[in-house]
Amino acid sequence: MLKNEIVQYFVVNKELNMSPGKIAAQVAHVATNITHNDNETRLWSEWYANDQPKIILRGKERDLLKLIEQGWYYIRDNGRTEIPENSLTVVGCAPNYKSELHKQVKRFQLL
Repeated sequence: MLKNEIVQYFVVNKELNMSPGKIAAQVAHVATNITHNDNETRLWSEWYANDQPKIILRGKERDLLKLIEQGWYYIRDNGRTEIPENSLTVVGCAPNYKSELHKQVKRFQLL
């Protein structure tokens, strides 16, 4: 992976112990939200043309809240299945240069 490659990061709340299917659905929800609301066309086009790299990480809720303060998108669950209503499940960012996001994600582990 190139240092200045355009990537998209997602950080899953590891404290919720969600099933793999639940995690997949929550990541899809925030990815849809990002796609619908972000307008940085140049980066989206370049990211899309280069196989849309996505990196899924895990972290504690307090760390996810810090990312939200930095403008990351997030999903809170509606409580219909595995976890309590309003649980913070995942945060994600729009595609950006890996070098720009490194400071924000370096403390997280791969899922």
